[in-house]
Amino acid sequence: MRSGEALEIQVKRMLEFDLQAGKLGLSPGNAQIFHHKAYFSKDRGSDIIFDIVIEVRRPDALEPWLVWIWECKDEARPVAVDEIEEFSSKLQQIGVHGGKGTIASRNGFQHSAVQYAKSKRIGLLRQLADGSTIRLLEAVRTVNNATVLFGLTHPDTRNLCSMTYGLSTSGLGVDQFDDFVLIELSKAAKDG
Repeated sequence: MRSGEALEIQVKRMLEFDLQAGKLGLSPGNAQIFHHKAYFSKDRGSDIIFDIVIEVRRPDALEPWLVWIWECKDEARPVAVDEIEEFSSKLQQIGVHGGKGTIASRNGFQHSAVQYAKSKRIGLLRQLADGSTIRLLEAVRTVNNATVLFGLTHPDTRNLCSMTYGLSTSGLGVDQFDDFVLIELSKAAKDG
């Protein structure tokens, strides 16, 4: 298995599970999740292959109203700002109407990468490997952006209290995968 593929499969399975369980607010008949889907880049004159893509179509529509593109980074270091810049460039090259982008990482992001992603409205999600942290279960928990920033950028995962940290394209911080997806989809529905 190539580097990053385990994270791709994990994120894809989580999305598929949430879609089938009705947690995404989408009809499973109108949404498809792809692994390694290609979109044509006029700038390159060839396809760009993305790790995970969710396409959502309205009934009888030929084109999707939402294309959500995910890049997965499972490297030994935090994702650098130049990797966010490259992803942003790829999103621009394919020019998909109704498109949004998210980068998932196991080892977090550099502070400058978080800032750049915010400015380009790219979602960030840190998904730790199963069993690497203890999940705190509380009835009500306020997640502030400082906590999320710490979770996205701190290298020592022993100090993290959640398996997931996300920064939505609208700047909201979350500490649950389902919350991240719901925020992104509700934003896309309002924009679409």
